[in-house]
Amino acid sequence: MPNETEETLVGVLAEIRTWLKVAMREPVKASLEAALPDAKSRTAYQMFDGNTSFEQVRVACKMSPNSVVALTARCSAMGLMELTPEKKRVRLFDLKAFDLLPGIEATKPGVEE
Repeated sequence: MPNETEETLVGVLAEIRTWLKVAMREPVKASLEAALPDAKSRTAYQMFDGNTSFEQVRVACKMSPNSVVALTARCSAMGLMELTPEKKRVRLFDLKAFDLLPGIEATKPGVEE
């Protein structure tokens, strides 16, 4: 059972996380826009969810293997993607949250569809 000190620490960490998310939203969006300048690269990035294979992304986005490798290398170098222990590339950000995914509008809080 957590004690009062642990509960306070968890609360402080949650508050810090909230403020970091607010403070970093625009710099992260700018980095995503720089790394993913077009609809094809954004769609490919969004597909790297840890479940979709490199080949599935390549075929779905009609990209060459070299283009997909360059995209993942660029995104990894910029801190926008990580490599899992299983050697899969996984995006760190959901483009819908930044209104950057072509053809899909982000759901606005409090709005039911």
